[in-house]
Amino acid sequence: MSKEVEFCKLVVGDEKLTEKICRQLKMDANNENIAVCLGFLLDDKLVGGVVYSDLQEKQDVWISILAQDKRWCCRRVLKNIFDVAFNFWHCRRINALIDVDNFLSLKLAIGVGFKIEGLIRNYREDGKDVFILGMLQNECKFLSVKEK
Repeated sequence: MSKEVEFCKLVVGDEKLTEKICRQLKMDANNENIAVCLGFLLDDKLVGGVVYSDLQEKQDVWISILAQDKRWCCRRVLKNIFDVAFNFWHCRRINALIDVDNFLSLKLAIGVGFKIEGLIRNYREDGKDVFILGMLQNECKFLSVKEK
């Protein structure tokens, strides 16, 4: 993880940035039940994003992550991502869907603590299968991380 990330700018709720992130994630920003979108900029260039959708406070939220540059993904950022779901909305779990052939996303998700909970066959429009992943609040290793 790079020290350059400390200069990563967080943008919350910007409509144009939300549309850009959703487009790159192949989500429809107008038809998705989006709770909030976080964008991460490095030198004013989008390097990462998180879309929280289908929020059921005190229960769960779905998360979609855009990673265009690995430098945005540091402990401080991850703490904030999980803090929103677990401490602000008091969710018990976070859910994610990842295409079975998206090895980098699977590696990232498993590396931060998500567990593969199942497989949904023929899920995508092109017939691709997806893994369903989840993380429970008590499994999140970033909630106890102290910011420096």
